[in-house]
Amino acid sequence: MTDDPFMHPNTWWASAGTIQEQQDEIRLDLETQFCLSHVVLVFKSPRPAAMVIERSNDFGKTWEALKVFTQNCSMEFGLPDDFNESGSLCTSRYTSAAPCTGGEVILRTLDPSSAKTLDPYSPEALAQLTLTNLRIRLIKAQTCPASLTSTASTEIPTSAPYAIYTLLARGTCLCHGHAEYCVPYNSSHNKRQDDNMCMLQVFGRCLCTHHTAGDHCEKCAPLYNDRPWRPANGSSGESNSCQRCECHGHADSCHFSQRAWISSGGTSGGVCQNCQHNTAGRRCQRCRHGYHRQSSLPISSPYICTRCWCDPQGSLPLPPGENGPWCHPRTGQCHCKSGVGGTSCKHCLPGYWGFGEKGCKPCACRHSCDPTTGQCLNSYTNNQVLNVPIGGKIHDLDHMFTTEEEVQWSKELAVSALHYTGRCSCKEKRLRSVSDLCKAKHDYAIKASVLSAYDKGSHAEVQVKVRKVFRSGKMALSLGTISIYPLSWTSRGCTCPILNPGMEYLLAGPEEPETDHLLVTMQSLVVPWTPRLGLLISDGLRNGCPRSK
Repeated sequence: MTDDPFMHPNTWWASAGTIQEQQDEIRLDLETQFCLSHVVLVFKSPRPAAMVIERSNDFGKTWEALKVFTQNCSMEFGLPDDFNESGSLCTSRYTSAAPCTGGEVILRTLDPSSAKTLDPYSPEALAQLTLTNLRIRLIKAQTCPASLTSTASTEIPTSAPYAIYTLLARGTCLCHGHAEYCVPYNSSHNKRQDDNMCMLQVFGRCLCTHHTAGDHCEKCAPLYNDRPWRPANGSSGESNSCQRCECHGHADSCHFSQRAWISSGGTSGGVCQNCQHNTAGRRCQRCRHGYHRQSSLPISSPYICTRCWCDPQGSLPLPPGENGPWCHPRTGQCHCKSGVGGTSCKHCLPGYWGFGEKGCKPCACRHSCDPTTGQCLNSYTNNQVLNVPIGGKIHDLDHMFTTEEEVQWSKELAVSALHYTGRCSCKEKRLRSVSDLCKAKHDYAIKASVLSAYDKGSHAEVQVKVRKVFRSGKMALSLGTISIYPLSWTSRGCTCPILNPGMEYLLAGPEEPETDHLLVTMQSLVVPWTPRLGLLISDGLRNGCPRSK
């Protein structure tokens, strides 16, 4: 019954039952899921008066009838005949005893009228096509009419009710349109089988393409889950390939997140798994806790994240529940104690001394002091680079004024003309909302990192790196390193607000177009930069300043 009907036309299978028992069964158990297209039976005996072709999709646990064949559908099974009601499960086709031998029974799993328009990889089509087991139940035999017995074969045993020349089950491996070839289900080789192998056999494991994976290409490959898996479209020819997750070379797999997919507007839903090289985040795009990014390296470099090195004496203690050193994930700047500076918080800022467990103490001097002993230092040369925090005291400006009463203040710069005692104490301004920034009507507003400060003898100059420009006046501002000029407000050369090297600030103040200087005055806004402040400013300026009534 299963040999080649062309090479061996005179071989057949005969049932072991008797004419009296009549019922028999033929079952084909497959190694995995397949798609069945049609079944052809060629009988040597007369075709059955009643038979059922069934399938299982769960390896024989449950069965479903694909087609019922009987001479009288309503009498035998209580079903309409598809001659009278199209699409009925039962048919009287292929049930005649004639011809007595060589009669065919044909089953097509898809209706020929709809097969041309139905996408074979769609859920609707697969619901009709897939199976793991095929069963043919031979229920009721019939004999050859007496008028035809002379032409019937005499080789069939008289005790056997059924005899079959050929059983042909046609189909394909189940690959959802993502494979061209299949190999044996238990094969360990991912290669196409030799063309000399039996061409009548269809193997069950797909050689997947389109970045899919699984025995049936039913899922995306480990690093290609950036959008939902979909079968190919057999009608339009679209492959519907799986999309690679952007993990910047720091992960070998990702999973699909419906939440991320929705939040991205249906463009990206991949979440990288097990980020390597000390990276973290949905796309392994940032450094994990205790590491910071090396700005000189590309984001795909395995060395992009380096460990934070924070001096335990100069750094602030970690918040409860956190382990290991913490620094800014982009700059590597540690959280320093009072008076302590440097990226790793390992030395005193200029103007401070006595590095220890409590940080550094301010110098009690007119100028500066030795960072170790606190001993006062008395003189500096012009243009000496001091790298001092701007604020509190600029020492070499003393010669500019004789008494505080002689100071002439410019109204245009909005500098406070109050008579201070010279103790150089600064009161920090607070930014409560964007409207505060709008009301002040500053000429410029920037986000900047303080690099260093210079004492020029007659004035102070601070180098900053502009990170973002929110507002500019007559002077065109761009990203990069520029100088700003804080103004003193006493005869002792004090300046406010305070600008510490190594810190990021929101800076807003007046400009001096005739000298192309950005100024920092008593009325300037100098606020340490935080992510929350950045969100506040960005959202506020996007909506624009409120109009005054």
